Amino acid sequence: MKRFLSKSLLPNAVLLAVALIMLIPMLQIVNVALKSNAEFLANPISIVKKPQWSNFIEAWTSAEMSIYFFNSFIYTFFVAAGVCIVATLAAYPIARKHVKGSNFLYMLFLSALFLPAGLVPLLFIMKYLNLMNTYHGFILMKIGGGLSVAVFIFTAFIKGIPKELDEAAAIDGCGYLRYVLTILLPLMKPAIMTVGMLSAIGTWNDFISPYVFLIDKELRPLTSGLYMFMGEYTVNWPILASGILIIAAPLLIAFIFLQKFIVSGITAGSIKG
Repeated sequence: MKRFLSKSLLPNAVLLAVALIMLIPMLQIVNVALKSNAEFLANPISIVKKPQWSNFIEAWTSAEMSIYFFNSFIYTFFVAAGVCIVATLAAYPIARKHVKGSNFLYMLFLSALFLPAGLVPLLFIMKYLNLMNTYHGFILMKIGGGLSVAVFIFTAFIKGIPKELDEAAAIDGCGYLRYVLTILLPLMKPAIMTVGMLSAIGTWNDFISPYVFLIDKELRPLTSGLYMFMGEYTVNWPILASGILIIAAPLLIAFIFLQKFIVSGITAGSIKG
């Protein structure tokens, strides 16, 4: 019994330590967001005495976050949906080996996970195709960037779906696209939730790409609003922390409700692959 407790105690202690390491900075951001600027400057690490809930309202209005929020929602929704649809159409023939060189294609997508993004060539391609500084151009670029992870997860998941289901659908006269969109996609719900959440996080929290590919301020997403709190000589840290929490809140809420599907999608893909 003591040996069992000692073996289980160490992993739990390590997990608790890692959780605290990640949780303490988040709690500190909340603590700073609720302070007044004078209280923060007096003692940045002290616990807030009188919460200033108006900081969130000031952060929302001063940075014009309503415009940025709309842009972030548009980018995140269409990128997540586009990645899931395109990756499904690519992963299914690869998993079922319906095309020649399916293993090569799979390794090609897999290799993209380990290669850095070619920013300079991508800039030339976007400019040549007149996709710079447009909604659809930014969405297409982000879809292309998220396909490698999506195809990797979807291919592993589809391999666990019985091939007899494909044959039964073909006997019943179900077409290729109809089978993928009406039968295969519902079965892939856990994997789709996982890929959709990963794509949403990558798009919602993207800070660099909007400044490179979106010139107009009106087209930039929510993360761009954080620059509004950066003065030439000073920074209002409580308002900045409030803006960070506003940006993080939607994805945090979505993750709380979808975490069951996300975990099951990752584990199912790892086992079935």
